[in-house]
Amino acid sequence: LAKHLGATVTTTASPRGRALVERLGADRIIDYTAADFTAILDQLAGTFDGAFDLLGGDTLDRTFPLVRRGATVVSIAGIPEPQTAKKDLGRGPGLALLFWLISGKTRGLARRSGTNYRYFFMHPSGPDLEALGTLVDAGQLEVVVDRTFPFASIADAFAYLETGRAKGKVVVSLEG
Repeated sequence: LAKHLGATVTTTASPRGRALVERLGADRIIDYTAADFTAILDQLAGTFDGAFDLLGGDTLDRTFPLVRRGATVVSIAGIPEPQTAKKDLGRGPGLALLFWLISGKTRGLARRSGTNYRYFFMHPSGPDLEALGTLVDAGQLEVVVDRTFPFASIADAFAYLETGRAKGKVVVSLEG
């Protein structure tokens, strides 16, 4: 999606995943299994206009120094911050206060690096899914399915996901 929207994309991948992210259009691929991974990240400090974090935790923490001052780091796996309660969930000050408390470390990292942090809360959206479907149908967005499991083997599907080796989506089919 980022490539479709015109972004220059840098991502991390293992040697096993490199061909996939190249095929999907990544402009720069950093091997996170390399011995000098931390040194590579240090060289990239302050060079990105934004970042989208999919993992949270330590990975999110290490992302803030990589983006330019004033840039935004968005995460789907980090801790929700107060804006999530207000803007995304339409909730009041109680939940905003809770999110303020639990996101303190992350917001502090963002503040110290001169960046912004936002948790991305997904909402179901028919129009968004229709737009994605149009891109897929037009061949402008590739859907990557790693494996498909029958519903009767859903436990196996979760076990496979937990190995961390899936390269793409794992699908559970109601058929078969």
